Amino acid sequence: MNMRRMLVALAALAVGGAPALPAQGDDVTLMAIWGSGPNDIWVVGGAPAALHWDGQAWNEIPLGVRLSGGLRALWGSGPRDVYAVGDNGQILHYDGRAWQPMTSGTDRELVAVVGRSPTEVYALARSYGDREPSFVLRYNGQIWSATPLPFPAEVNDLALFGPDVLVAASVSYEPRPGDRRTVGVLARMSAGRWTTSGWDGQRVSDEVVGGAGWKSISVGGTSVLLFGERTDGTPAIALSSGGGVWAMLPPAVSAMSRTGIQAAFAFSDGTPVALYDGPGFARYASGRWTPVVPTTPQQMMMQMMQQQQAGVPPPPQQQQQMMQMQQMMQNPMMMMIMMAAYDMSDARAVWGTSANDFYVLAGEGRIVHVVGDQVTIAYDQSCSEPMAAAMNPVCQMLQTQRMQQPQIR
Repeated sequence: MNMRRMLVALAALAVGGAPALPAQGDDVTLMAIWGSGPNDIWVVGGAPAALHWDGQAWNEIPLGVRLSGGLRALWGSGPRDVYAVGDNGQILHYDGRAWQPMTSGTDRELVAVVGRSPTEVYALARSYGDREPSFVLRYNGQIWSATPLPFPAEVNDLALFGPDVLVAASVSYEPRPGDRRTVGVLARMSAGRWTTSGWDGQRVSDEVVGGAGWKSISVGGTSVLLFGERTDGTPAIALSSGGGVWAMLPPAVSAMSRTGIQAAFAFSDGTPVALYDGPGFARYASGRWTPVVPTTPQQMMMQMMQQQQAGVPPPPQQQQQMMQMQQMMQNPMMMMIMMAAYDMSDARAVWGTSANDFYVLAGEGRIVHVVGDQVTIAYDQSCSEPMAAAMNPVCQMLQTQRMQQPQIR
């Protein structure tokens, strides 16, 4: 257990919005999240069980197989048709009752999965090196078949835009000896044929798309967003509206700390969101980024106190939370750890219904839930360790909230 995990086990992290899960094991990385709606959310990673949110509680659902490596991506057409893909060609399918393995026909690492229906699902297989093309697997409802990309590249993500399949990738090359550069590739499969932009296999064909190595691609409405890194390591975000001309977005730095970003996504409402490499995030609209600093427990307590001063008494549950926060605020170490709880750095994946309601798989086994400008911890892996949970006020608070939560009938 690292130092941060040890501190978490001894102090409060934050006020959470859902109870902790049963033990997933120490330092199990959560890698992928997907949901059919707010009351049906799946999370997978390196554990032998998937995590499922049913609108009231997180539960472990056994995968029923011995994993060979981890699971890295999730997608489903609905609650009874969910796919998980990962290392060594692993594909698992959930039919509404149980998870079952599928035959992929490959032992390569599968890094992404998307689809349109139960009979049209795509998975992205990464090649072993820079001399062998990666490929896209397609499932037609019966079997998976492979279509190779037109040239070798490090493929990282997959998306669907209209009738097309889009692959985000990067290539390293040396225009001159000792001058190694990273360029981006956007491969598009339309009607069974590949076209590329950014890098065409020999040269940079588009200065924007080729301006960075792309780590992720997301589609929101009529917008397509690419996120990656330039050769010097600085982050880059490219946006295309309507699938046409690409443009680099301005840097989404934090107004407070000037920290950079470590992930960016476009949601179904078309709004880009950038996660800071530190506390907070930003939304992009009208040509600029608007930083959002999550509301801390201190600010929540101030709001409660202002309500009391205005003659609006808080409900009993809020009064209990206020007492707990007052006790924790007397300890500077606890306050420091609570602030760290809102750190979304090392984010692995994001899923949400809009830019105003989304989940982030953050570092240290945390699931963060963002609603508007409010951020809560939906799950904290440290609470799955009985001894640590017994000393961790946040785990006690989560347990109290679970007991007070109305039962779904």
